Amino acid sequence: MTQLQSTHLVPTGIPGLDETLRGGLRAGKMYLVSGAPGTGKTTFSLQFIAGGIGRGERCLYIAVTGGDSDLADMAEASGIVLDPALFTAYAVEISDEVMEGPEQRVFHSAEMEPSGAMKDLLAEVRRVKPQRLVIDSLSDLRLLSEDLVSFRRFILAIRREFGNDECTVLLTNNIGQSELDTHMETICHGVIRLEQTAVGYGPVRRRLLVLKMRGRSYRSGWHDFTIASDGIRIFPTLTVDPLRSQKSQRSVITTGNAQLDLLFGGGIDRGTTTAIVGASGTGKTTMANLCLYAGAKRGESAVVYLFEETEDSFKERAAGLGMPVDDFVDQGLITLHQIDVAEFSSGEFCGMLLKEVEELGATTIVLDTLSGYVQAMADERSVYTQLHQLLMYLAHKKVTTFLIMEQHGVFGSERGEIGNMSYLADSILLLRYFEHKGEIRRAISVLKRRRGPHELTIREFSLSSKGINIDKPLTKMQGVLTGVPTLEN
Repeated sequence: MTQLQSTHLVPTGIPGLDETLRGGLRAGKMYLVSGAPGTGKTTFSLQFIAGGIGRGERCLYIAVTGGDSDLADMAEASGIVLDPALFTAYAVEISDEVMEGPEQRVFHSAEMEPSGAMKDLLAEVRRVKPQRLVIDSLSDLRLLSEDLVSFRRFILAIRREFGNDECTVLLTNNIGQSELDTHMETICHGVIRLEQTAVGYGPVRRRLLVLKMRGRSYRSGWHDFTIASDGIRIFPTLTVDPLRSQKSQRSVITTGNAQLDLLFGGGIDRGTTTAIVGASGTGKTTMANLCLYAGAKRGESAVVYLFEETEDSFKERAAGLGMPVDDFVDQGLITLHQIDVAEFSSGEFCGMLLKEVEELGATTIVLDTLSGYVQAMADERSVYTQLHQLLMYLAHKKVTTFLIMEQHGVFGSERGEIGNMSYLADSILLLRYFEHKGEIRRAISVLKRRRGPHELTIREFSLSSKGINIDKPLTKMQGVLTGVPTLEN
């Protein structure tokens, strides 16, 4: 165990992967990256090499079936500079004789050492003495061996060649190549699986799984990742460490409206989640805008994720209700993100939100709406669990969160995601339509406040160019929440 602890870690050069691996890869060990064609194995390997070049390390990339020219094109497209002083590419060509079939091969299972092309390959490794080595890919290189036993000997020879901390080896493999997968996963110190899935609409979703990391702890489970012009970016699954959460005294922040503060028993608890529930058009977004507008006046930053309307529409509506946000947007106190529901995985969305909190210091988050969020992650069966983890993280960071939750029908109902998610909220603000004297009016009430008492009355409210006006409690009406109240005698 002492030897494992003394082995230093090397950064991978892939954003998000070191965090997933809790520091990087152990130097001098052998790792396998497996996945179907097109999942990003070569891009992964190139970034691993680029990370080594950036640290001044000698790097060797062995491209099987003559892929070295494609390698240069991919590196250029990703903005990776392969410094010839530190980088060597070696192409392994598979002859027509080998491709014709087993009966034409010159290697036999009785041979105790690798020969021919494999012996030349091993000699090149010894000549370069790399600190980072990539062999891409094993499934193609396997064609040079008569059987799996001789091929396994070759891989073990590579591992013996670097028995100390001199070289970190990365092997790629196309999954589904019979028993080769199991043999290589047994030999290697770590195994990383890449996967891509085509959803019903939009781009493919990609994710990564660390299957094995010998002698190391790591973040288990699937982690979303993307491949863009600058390469792979991994979004580690969100975890919450209670020991590292921000410690501060409980505080209450004003909503910007004195009557609404009274309904909440003094204001909204900082670092909690408030669900604003109501039918379409009742003023849910306006209520959230009121709170973040008041925070911006105090100099606090907020981020709004819009799943169902544009940024321009949000600004126009806010200005029409006496809460113009343009100046605060220009100052960076309010940030608006219009989310394309077809473009984001849940991991990518969490990564974007975490950046706003960790790097930009956002203290208020608005998700508008929850149904839009769920639809954006429609192919994610664990969307509610992921959202629960996200809200727990925001609470530990003392970030105040508003969830806009839409009810069905004009007068609303308790179906859909509201029933699934309302337990996550620390406070629930309910907005309703009700009919009175031939008019459709609005009612507001606080149904829940987990951290303290709140007013239990139901009040009428209205929206105008001057903002939000909340009237006295509707003490002479019964059945307001049904939508059709009756007057008391």
